Amino acid sequence: MLQSVVESQSTLLGQRIKLSLLLQNCDAERLASFAASAPACVRPLAVARQVPLSVARNMLLGPLIADAAIGPDALVAFPDDDCWYPDGFLSQVATLFARDATLDFWFCRYASQPIRETFAAAEPKDARTHEIVRNASSNTIFLRGRVVRAIGNFDEALGVGTPLGGSEDLDYALRARRIAHKTAYRDAALVGHRDKTAGVRARYFASSLLVLARNARHGARAEFLRKIAVGTYLTMRRELSVREFMRALRSAFIDGGFR
Repeated sequence: MLQSVVESQSTLLGQRIKLSLLLQNCDAERLASFAASAPACVRPLAVARQVPLSVARNMLLGPLIADAAIGPDALVAFPDDDCWYPDGFLSQVATLFARDATLDFWFCRYASQPIRETFAAAEPKDARTHEIVRNASSNTIFLRGRVVRAIGNFDEALGVGTPLGGSEDLDYALRARRIAHKTAYRDAALVGHRDKTAGVRARYFASSLLVLARNARHGARAEFLRKIAVGTYLTMRRELSVREFMRALRSAFIDGGFR
């Protein structure tokens, strides 16, 4: 990821990349050693313990919002440490946002073998809710600064390292959709990341069902009902236990406030 971001700088004429990077289980000595050799665009921070992913994101994002360091037209992304951007990808995303002042949120898909295509010249397609739910991830979402500032922090009850275990990026993306003037989607795997596996369906079921319940009245009702059907299927296949399924349903209807 770091190498791909640094290499992308050369294609972003007149624009600068600033990469905030959190080093977990890291002491002051190791932080200093990393900072001494890190590329100029990297702003490393350290925490001496391991924290949930949503907390880590907020440790990086919160101070930038508080200090007004994110301009309204800045382009913000949240890449994981195991994703990467193919050559020329970021410059094309930047072109899309520069060309359309109403575009606030753009996303695509990811794969272990991302394709390289010229997409900036085409008019981006307006995104539908089901496309956000099934394809938007922390590795593929790009947001205008004014939207990021309006959303604020990630939900720290969600994400890897919490009891729910995931879906902080889905929650963030659906909140962004409600704020954005225009949300667009490119139906192509343009970002590099390991492929999805069937095993994650059960692992992230409870968290994603909760997020969809919260957003049911904001256009995600059909996706919420579909997710219940998916949970029934996973339970029948014994990928999800009956107890886990029932617990997820209770959380969705009570904590998620489904209506």
